[in-house]
Amino acid sequence: MKTRYLAHMTSPEVEALNKKDGVVVLPIGAIEQHGPHLPLITDTMIATQGLNATLAALSEDVKVWALPPMSYGKSNEHINFAGTVTLSAATLTAVLHDIADSVARAGFRRLAFLNCHGGNMPVLNMVARDIRVATGLMTFCIHGLHYGNPSFGLSAEEMRYGLHAGETETSLILAMAPELVKMDLAVKSFPAFPETDTDLFFFGTASAAWLADDWSETGVYGDATKGTAEKGEILLETAVESLSKLFTVISTFETAHGEKNDSN
Repeated sequence: MKTRYLAHMTSPEVEALNKKDGVVVLPIGAIEQHGPHLPLITDTMIATQGLNATLAALSEDVKVWALPPMSYGKSNEHINFAGTVTLSAATLTAVLHDIADSVARAGFRRLAFLNCHGGNMPVLNMVARDIRVATGLMTFCIHGLHYGNPSFGLSAEEMRYGLHAGETETSLILAMAPELVKMDLAVKSFPAFPETDTDLFFFGTASAAWLADDWSETGVYGDATKGTAEKGEILLETAVESLSKLFTVISTFETAHGEKNDSN
């Protein structure tokens, strides 16, 4: 396989691909605040570099093709912090439909969203099924980089409240682009979300709509001071292993009725 990046190919090369197997992957991130120490591009960088590392590790017989990243997402929970650029749910939905239409028109049968921003999750989960109905594409949502359980361990507090710009994201950017991290400004900031005898939380079966500045003056949710490049490398290695297995399965995934909906 000469390249896995569709945008690096010519139109005839894309036309000539055998598309019975294989999946097109769209990495999706955000441009939004990540506290005083991480760059706005954090989520997009994690999605893109995580995908790049996975593609490099894949066996050549696994057909996975990457689209250029979609850098903007639904980030209005961070709208009160300077630098955040957000799309509305309607705009994000429309753009994803247009991209999917183009993927289907080129003859591909599978499309996966590799999403690394929590605010995109509800939109992607909804849009994926609508795209399935509208185009016949088998559509998949992959949220986060499948960190698994890192060998260095995370505190119970980090596991529950480390939602944004905390130990894991800080570690990943330290591993990927240390020159963009200002560790001297890293903070520890856990939200004082009221614990009750119910399931009410930021997300889950009973959730409260929230803005980042509702619970954190800095925009950090977690202990960024514990981030290290070494931890980031471990997280990335775990993600590559997990995503490689997942892409291998998705690339030949079929519904119970096989190619019934395949019009190519």
